[in-house]
Amino acid sequence: MKMLLIVARDSMLSELEALLRENGISAYTIISNVKGKGLTGRVDGAFLNPDINSIIFSVLPSDQADRAVSALTALHTAQGQPVPLKVFTLPCEEHV
Repeated sequence: MKMLLIVARDSMLSELEALLRENGISAYTIISNVKGKGLTGRVDGAFLNPDINSIIFSVLPSDQADRAVSALTALHTAQGQPVPLKVFTLPCEEHV
């Protein structure tokens, strides 16, 4: 099992949820109003920096996580400019 962790601008949520659905992922959690600083700049929801991030995470079989990462990588590279999108996978064990 793997945990898929996606950090992206809140404005991308609809597109990301559609991509997950297209790849057979129907169970995930979204954490909204995430602030921070990264490669594409500061994200703090303030007047001068109104952007805000969300985090999507899902626990999946390894093969399904790998397919989702491939689709997310294709989305990222198709834009031709830095996209406020980071994707991580972590090994995951379910205990309860």
